[in-house]
Amino acid sequence: MIPNPVPRRIVSLVPSLTETVVELGLRAELVGCTSFCVEPPSLHRDVVLVGGTKDFAVERVLSLQPTHVVANQEENTRELVEALRDRVSTLVTFPRSPADVPPMIRSLGTFLGCPGPAAILTAALEVALNDRVSQQGERRRFLYLIWRDPYMIAGPDTYISRLLAWAGWQNAYQGSERYPALSTEQINALRPDHIFLSSEPFAFRTRHIKILGDDGVDCQSITKIDGRLCSWFGYRTLEALSFLRKHHV
Repeated sequence: MIPNPVPRRIVSLVPSLTETVVELGLRAELVGCTSFCVEPPSLHRDVVLVGGTKDFAVERVLSLQPTHVVANQEENTRELVEALRDRVSTLVTFPRSPADVPPMIRSLGTFLGCPGPAAILTAALEVALNDRVSQQGERRRFLYLIWRDPYMIAGPDTYISRLLAWAGWQNAYQGSERYPALSTEQINALRPDHIFLSSEPFAFRTRHIKILGDDGVDCQSITKIDGRLCSWFGYRTLEALSFLRKHHV
């Protein structure tokens, strides 16, 4: 007699991975997530919230008796993840570029026992990645602001920067720090052609375009951009690639 498989009980500690798990058809198996996991919108009615991405409660996670935990090296606190890895099967991800997302999805599919849906999503991502934005002339130099007071940007060694590089941009900042804080003088010295104001983690609004000018930032091309689109890796990467190609951001 073939034994019945043990039901999966999944806890996701990363918003973009939570969305991806649902898109892989595993919403019914998702028993816990962080308070920042807001997609799909109705998710919080069905799962237990275990805290934030940086301060989730290990004992609350364990109380859900998870069979699988998905985490991220950058978004989650290492010590908390290690406390879980000692007791629960845990997959720790860290895609540094859009090109890292297809293999991450394959690993996620293997880990969660859904290789078929993962293969379909992976194939779609690979097609989209190969359909690069054509480059005409010099690359426009950008700064991508993620925080205010102090102003902080996404450096070149980040998923965000490499996503925009795929779309034909070049990071005006070429230092080694991943998320450096910059003064207005340093921003002006970099002479970016364009400044993106992200909607997260700091929720930049339209009024902040004027505030940047009042603070002394000298850039005539400043726009808001959807932070989830640019920083959520996984299923959202597919939407981001489509958006950047269509709108020539």
